[in-house]
Amino acid sequence: MSRTYLIILSLSAFFFSCEDVIDIDLNDADPQLVIVGAISNRSYEQQVTISRSVAFDVAQPFDPVSGAEVTVVDRTGRVFRYAEQAPGVYVCNFRGRESERYDLSVQVEGTVFTATSTMPRLVTADSIGTAVRTLFGEEQKFISLRYADPPGVPNHYRYLWSVNGGPLAMLHVSQDKFNDGKYVSEDLADFDTELVAGDSVTVRMQCIDRATYDFWNAVQSINPGTAAPANPPSSYGDGALGYFAAYAESEMSTVVQ
Repeated sequence: MSRTYLIILSLSAFFFSCEDVIDIDLNDADPQLVIVGAISNRSYEQQVTISRSVAFDVAQPFDPVSGAEVTVVDRTGRVFRYAEQAPGVYVCNFRGRESERYDLSVQVEGTVFTATSTMPRLVTADSIGTAVRTLFGEEQKFISLRYADPPGVPNHYRYLWSVNGGPLAMLHVSQDKFNDGKYVSEDLADFDTELVAGDSVTVRMQCIDRATYDFWNAVQSINPGTAAPANPPSSYGDGALGYFAAYAESEMSTVVQ
């Protein structure tokens, strides 16, 4: 019999500064290992979190895994060894670099899990502002982000925002399949958040690789009403859930007009 687990990918302030909650049906009564790692161009402290999934009705939202060995190796062979800062939270001090490839290795109880991610080149927006559209006869304010997509290379993006100093929340991911090399106007909105004049909004635009895009695209496509939603594609194969992302990020702020 399948059981539903609540996987909580808890990320620190320098990581994504938000908490991503994903309901996943694992078709298995056994807890699953969850590895979440990222390397950013903006932060000097990188993080990997390791936990095990727990049943939905368990009070503890996640089960941290201690005692793992976590390393990252870049293209030049430089080794970054992570130290356990808190139960299940492993950190290392270095700044991610654009176009660099990073190989992650996580050893848990004698089993090694690996993943690879190459940080894309940074694409930054040149303007941010407020726009208005009419939806079901009512005007709705949203944030408009504009940027020039680099031609001739696949680009994938992830957008997050914070409204009035609140926690960062993911809005959506996108790719340039139909607008490669074009000047793009990206509309950012959340049906659960109604923007009003005077709201302060901070937007983070992340340039992510294809595997990270596939993961988050699967997450945003999951239908909450589905009895047994499919698991997002894992960076680690069948042995563990989660992802590893090296991403280049920029941040812009605006006040809703």
